[in-house]
Amino acid sequence: MNKKYENQILRIIKKGIKERVFSVDSTFTDAQRVLKNNYENHLYMTECVNLFWMFEEKYNRIPSQSEYVEAYKYYSFENLKNKSWYDDDKDKEFITKCIEWRADRAYKSNLIELMTVKQLELLGYQVFRHKYIDVIMGVDLVVVKDNKCWYVHVTKNTDYSRNKVFEKGSYTSKTIDKKNFRFHRDFTGHVKFLYSCDESKNNTVKNGLPLFKNDYVLSKLDDKHSFDFNDEYNQLRRLSRSVIRQTIEFVSTDNKMVVNETSY
Repeated sequence: MNKKYENQILRIIKKGIKERVFSVDSTFTDAQRVLKNNYENHLYMTECVNLFWMFEEKYNRIPSQSEYVEAYKYYSFENLKNKSWYDDDKDKEFITKCIEWRADRAYKSNLIELMTVKQLELLGYQVFRHKYIDVIMGVDLVVVKDNKCWYVHVTKNTDYSRNKVFEKGSYTSKTIDKKNFRFHRDFTGHVKFLYSCDESKNNTVKNGLPLFKNDYVLSKLDDKHSFDFNDEYNQLRRLSRSVIRQTIEFVSTDNKMVVNETSY
């Protein structure tokens, strides 16, 4: 991981983050419950899915929580404009809270992923983290050591989040950055790093940010869940050559390993 990112992460950890907890309770009306469900489960927003990557690619830095949340609000309201189930005059105050909650969770998740990258590097692993690995392959991190690799999903340890991982496992083919990827996801044998927002057997918590325990990470990266990194059919190599007549290059976060293969 480059020093600029490391320093930014350290500053964020030191400052801490906030997560606005906004769960369904008895004060919600039936209409509010429906509205919240529509926003969270029936409004796919490409701009928000790629928002953290956008800051990294466009500005070469990690966004602060406040600017990330503000951008998330902007794109959310842009996508809500023409939805028949949303009334800006009546629903804006309530939906703003829903957006803040969703954005807080997404921001926190991205930070945990970045902290895990650095942790894995310190433990002697090389890591691939890339927008296409995330969006196309559906994997957060590809971890490599001694010619073995693991496909890692970093997610919250709740039934909803764990199930959400598997729901994304059947997607096939997708267009992004004007590239048509011919790639079929397969999560068989993948590894899940599960964190809790409170202290747990898997992680500690520092200023609101869960940090995985080293022994937990090492126990998850076992031989049972490893793949041959040199196999031409491993998922990262397949992804690299999944765009016809183009080479998609992936560089490890320590800049010491490169995967670049061409499809003809």
